[in-house]
Amino acid sequence: MKIEQFVMAYRVDHGKVKALLSEDYESLRPVLRINIEIIHDEKNGTYVRIEHNTPVASQGKRGWLNLNVWESPKTEIDYTAENKHFGESTPGAEGKTKGMTTVFKTEFLDIEFTGVGIEGGCPAEGDNDGCFYIDGEDTTFVPVEKITSRKEYCDCEFRWTKPITEAMRIPPEELLGAYKVAFER
Repeated sequence: MKIEQFVMAYRVDHGKVKALLSEDYESLRPVLRINIEIIHDEKNGTYVRIEHNTPVASQGKRGWLNLNVWESPKTEIDYTAENKHFGESTPGAEGKTKGMTTVFKTEFLDIEFTGVGIEGGCPAEGDNDGCFYIDGEDTTFVPVEKITSRKEYCDCEFRWTKPITEAMRIPPEELLGAYKVAFER
């Protein structure tokens, strides 16, 4: 299946992130991350998944603890590709121009990613064993997925339009970075 992944991270008050976690998890950084995937599955069609997570250590592993996960069609997640900034020069990158903007909207989140024509990696990749998913009393750990495709850095704008979780109520202090990448799973 083909995956189009959009990721952004933002700095928040570390004490507030720690307050969200049970004693089973150690907060590694004052960061929250939004990970969105457009999943093109031949069997199940195309759907969108949004994860809101934070970096933690637990069970001898370091990774991302998913605080919330939403998936269409259960959650209405609209997305469009728009040419808001297409062809504009990327500041500080001679000869690079911006691409299409992918806009995602839900009842609780508006977020958009605009490719800036610069490729690279993700600094968290070297410090990540995978993701923790909590379902009631059970925790599932999913090992890191090896993605060899290059990531394109993005400009990103977002706002929680209707904060429905405690994590959404923590004010963002600074956007730390954003990228998009396409790969096969």
